[in-house]
Amino acid sequence: MSQAGSLTKNPTLLTAVLSLAAIAGYVAYRLTIGGAEPAPVAPTAAADAGHPDHEHAALADSLPEIVLDDLAGTPTALSTHAGQPLLINFWATWCAPCLREIPMLKRFHEEDPAIRVVGIAVDRFNDVVEYAAEMDFNYPVMVGQTAGMDAMATFHNDAGAMPFSVFTAADGAVLGTHAGELHEEHLDILSETIEALATGSIDRETARERLAELP
Repeated sequence: MSQAGSLTKNPTLLTAVLSLAAIAGYVAYRLTIGGAEPAPVAPTAAADAGHPDHEHAALADSLPEIVLDDLAGTPTALSTHAGQPLLINFWATWCAPCLREIPMLKRFHEEDPAIRVVGIAVDRFNDVVEYAAEMDFNYPVMVGQTAGMDAMATFHNDAGAMPFSVFTAADGAVLGTHAGELHEEHLDILSETIEALATGSIDRETARERLAELP
């Protein structure tokens, strides 16, 4: 049996290999920008842990002041995308689990207009622009290297674990975060929670409780 076949038949081994590849990519990335920071949480470990954002840390009632370049190189404030619920997704071109999410996020952005997806690439600008030309994003993407890391830290993700997603209400209040790869079931819960919050059938704290329990 080939090595690829062995990996396919052993999901645990495959996940370990992908996690190591993501960590290796992160280390190489940090070296290129001169930063000696901790390696990211592996995708599966992040998912098992739930959130790297200090479970008891207070969630903000408004978006932090984050300004990053858009794909045209224009400095753009994250707050310009507020006014409706947001799914803010931190990713990088070297992060395999991040790239797996993107086609699903494109579908979600198109099929659920109540929630706007915003991508934040923690990566080199030119690498992101090149990848974006191939991927044909249908949602806004912002780009930053160390500034992107700083942006994640404002959501209590100090280790730089990716992929990493932040969920906000229409008024900009942060409802929750999720470290690790998103799946359809997560997006279903998010949609249901945002709809219930919009109709008044649940309050903000209940919404936060639901999103804190994402599997």
